[in-house]
Amino acid sequence: MIKKSPNAAGGVARAQKLSPEKRSEIAHAAAAARWGVPKATHQGELAIGDIRIPCAVLDDGRRVLTENGITNALLGSRSGASKRLKKTLSEAGAPAPLFLAPERLKPFISNEMLDGPLVPVQYLDGARTVTGFDATILPSACEVWLKARDAGALQSQQLDKAQRAEMLMRGLAHIGIVALVDEATGYQEVRAIMAMMAR
Repeated sequence: MIKKSPNAAGGVARAQKLSPEKRSEIAHAAAAARWGVPKATHQGELAIGDIRIPCAVLDDGRRVLTENGITNALLGSRSGASKRLKKTLSEAGAPAPLFLAPERLKPFISNEMLDGPLVPVQYLDGARTVTGFDATILPSACEVWLKARDAGALQSQQLDKAQRAEMLMRGLAHIGIVALVDEATGYQEVRAIMAMMAR
């Protein structure tokens, strides 16, 4: 019989105290770390009016916004219908996330968007694996909603989403999204130090 070290026995005891969900989360994070999933080095919230979007700077320099944050910013609070749509989209392997899922938006989503900022980014935030998107998706997604509205393609119940997109675009009009994310996460100070060190 192999005798366990005190450290190993303590680890087993700690693991047994965790909920199955927490154990799964930790195992998933460990696997992601082994496979080179990027990690968030700085986190914060992007504030645009009364809307808050969780954001991060990753260890590879990418600036990301969380999928849930973008969805809530564009669609408002998530209803039961939106949750059902999310489940349907996941099962169908749909290329567009929930915030651009309505069928009437499809003609306004370019292949460049699908192959670029609409590619999801999985990253580690502590022990959690989070799904996000490149921060440049926010103005691009807003443009899709506004183009659809301008073309008269939206249903009446979707017009408030276009209104939210317009408000977000106005909030982004004077400051670049990368600068906003850097400010929200405190990364601008690190960036300034790195720039000074590079001289």
